[in-house]
Amino acid sequence: MVAGIARHLAGMVVAWLVFVAEAIVGYLGLLAYAVATGSDLGGPLAGLLLVLIAAVLGVALVPLLFLPAVAVAEAAGRRPGTGRVVAVAAPVAVVLAAAYAVVGAIVTRVPAEYVPLVAVIAALIVLAPVVLYALTARGVGWVARRVPRQWGGSAVALSPEAG
Repeated sequence: MVAGIARHLAGMVVAWLVFVAEAIVGYLGLLAYAVATGSDLGGPLAGLLLVLIAAVLGVALVPLLFLPAVAVAEAAGRRPGTGRVVAVAAPVAVVLAAAYAVVGAIVTRVPAEYVPLVAVIAALIVLAPVVLYALTARGVGWVARRVPRQWGGSAVALSPEAG
């Protein structure tokens, strides 16, 4: 149970970090575009504010999107392999992200012609974090099964130093 929680926590941290890294890369792309076209650079706090918004949004998306997508993927099969978990988690995350984006766009009164674009962008943004979440969670689980337990009674009794 502790290993299951630890592997999901590790996956959550990785997903959050990737989501924030995507915001940084996105800002650098916008900055390069502004420099190339001679547009307004946005001010000294534009990048920091964009990363801060992504960090806060990422904290909300971890339990609302990434965790459910990976949990559904792991529950979908009897003995799910890493590839199957990633293959199921990605579409689940895409559907959840598109649904959240559409609801958010409607609530904030985004013009109707932009709602599909918002949904597609949201779906693309969550692919890397959910894939890396699934890979991290599966990898930590794999490592936990292969590393001998250091504090259990049986590991001490079976160690060469005990005999």
